[in-house]
Amino acid sequence: MIQHYPHRPVAGTAFGGASLPSRRAGTALAALRAAIIAIATAGAPLAHAENFKPPDMEGFSLDSERDADGDGDGVNETHIMQYKNVNGDSLFSMTTNGRTWAWSLDTHDSDSGPSNYVIRDSDCDGTFDEVYGLNEEFHVPDCVR
Repeated sequence: MIQHYPHRPVAGTAFGGASLPSRRAGTALAALRAAIIAIATAGAPLAHAENFKPPDMEGFSLDSERDADGDGDGVNETHIMQYKNVNGDSLFSMTTNGRTWAWSLDTHDSDSGPSNYVIRDSDCDGTFDEVYGLNEEFHVPDCVR
């Protein structure tokens, strides 16, 4: 399994003028909803992204390469190439058995949002069809093992 980045804190939410008991009740309800959603979607990608395109490589140059264990079997079967640009943004490609199955973009100036993502080709058809957040765990697809 590959966990691309360490956990990043999420900014808090302002409650406005609600009373303390109603804020506590709202917080408890929100926590319950989040727990139910987390259980229901455990391990699932954040969104389905049909025909999601690999990132634009313009302005990026190869910074480093390494091999990693993408399926938890103790073998470093996934080749990871990291590219950087002058802004400090990072692109990563993940390749196993000659097939690039994931790309990731991490912008230097933003910890969340549409600029930061991991896309994965789940069935090796050449289409990146899953999108994950940078903190989400994702795996080598079975089709490239």
